[in-house]
Amino acid sequence: MRPRLESLSLTIDGQTISGIRQRDRTIEQPPRLLCLHGWLDNANSFVPMMPFLPAFDLVAIDLPGHGYSDALPQGYAMHELYYQVTRVIEALGWSDCHVVGHSLGGGIAPMLAVASPDSVQSLTMIESTGPLSEAAEELPARMLKALQHRKDAARFQSRLFTSKEEAIAARLKAARMANSSARLIIDRQLSRTEEGYRWRFDPRWRFASAQYLTEAQVKAILGAIQCRTLTIVADDGFLTRRAETSSRLDCLQHHQNIRLPGHHHLHMDTPEPVAAAINRFLGAMPDLGS
Repeated sequence: MRPRLESLSLTIDGQTISGIRQRDRTIEQPPRLLCLHGWLDNANSFVPMMPFLPAFDLVAIDLPGHGYSDALPQGYAMHELYYQVTRVIEALGWSDCHVVGHSLGGGIAPMLAVASPDSVQSLTMIESTGPLSEAAEELPARMLKALQHRKDAARFQSRLFTSKEEAIAARLKAARMANSSARLIIDRQLSRTEEGYRWRFDPRWRFASAQYLTEAQVKAILGAIQCRTLTIVADDGFLTRRAETSSRLDCLQHHQNIRLPGHHHLHMDTPEPVAAAINRFLGAMPDLGS
């Protein structure tokens, strides 16, 4: 019998962090797995994999300002996001856990593993090799753009959709993914109003970031990770087109890499082989063989 999904709500510093939990209560002390989604996604992005990860006490959260989680007044700098994740682990009553991050979540997760190493038993990055980087010389232009976005916040407010189907079409226009995957994201990312539907995520997530790390700083973070690490790369995803992917992977210690068919959201479109790789990496069943 498949474990049932539970809604989850945690209070972190007076703000709500929502999520989805799957656990088989007949299993004593199951391994703990925390899942962090990508930019403008939500906890539903891990739902397709959940049937194939039955051995875990699995929690997928809506990162702050996404899905049903509250927006953060202080904004979304990366150091703030990994702080929030440490508080989630504490609020769950966990001392540590395995961490899976997709895209943005895979940028937060290695920073968490370095800043709070005792909290992270292992790290899996799906279509991510850490946070985005930028040359130091780009910082002045980025500061200018970030301030302009903040002062012109109204332009980032959600457009009005007349139906869910219209919102799904907009999502599919912005990202390559299966219709069923887009629908899952939309189901947790739309708010219904009298006029129609609007995005639920905090529009500040669309602002330009005020500062990126340099590539040297990202590689220093990756090189400092002490736990076992798995990277999952889609053969037609973002990482195969990024020049820094190979050199970043070379920074990781205790590292395994697997390449699978698919696009950036392969964990949603083709969840079974992605889950199998995670199960095999963590020694859980079922791993579907080699």
